[in-house]
Amino acid sequence: MYNRWIYDKVNNLVEKYHTRNPDELLDLLGIKLHYIDSPSKLLGVYQVILRNRVILIANNIGSLKKIVLAHEIGHDQLHRKYCIDGHAFHENKVFNPTDVFENEANIFAAHLLISDEDLIKTMREYTDDKTMAYKLGVDINLLNLKISEMVKLNKFPADICYIENPKSTFLEDYSPLDDE
Repeated sequence: MYNRWIYDKVNNLVEKYHTRNPDELLDLLGIKLHYIDSPSKLLGVYQVILRNRVILIANNIGSLKKIVLAHEIGHDQLHRKYCIDGHAFHENKVFNPTDVFENEANIFAAHLLISDEDLIKTMREYTDDKTMAYKLGVDINLLNLKISEMVKLNKFPADICYIENPKSTFLEDYSPLDDE
């Protein structure tokens, strides 16, 4: 089953509202967006306050805005019942693979921001993930998450992705002192 339910949820949302744009979806879904001064590294917050769905994002978020909004919309669509009980999601980093809710929201964001068609077209034109992420206008981690999910869902054969096996000697020249 994997995360097919998330994939289906995103596709149903896109089909219903005819957009993948997080700013447009906020209005269409009735989610209120507020910008906050954030002295910490807080990126975004999703919570339900008196039955109002609210996303708070740092006013200095810059280029991460689209990803953070898509991620927070993921919490709204996938975890709203949890938030109605008084919980909130506070993100100070976008990619936190140790938390199930955060991982699900990232998968939602990946499917929302990268259409299957755009991904396949880009994969046929370019061979490296850095270039593909740039062309798709997304973070490289989001791209790789989308590719991983698409392979799990059998949406394209795994051989469309060229995976280079590292040479067995790749650590020969490594020195821990180089990390400093």
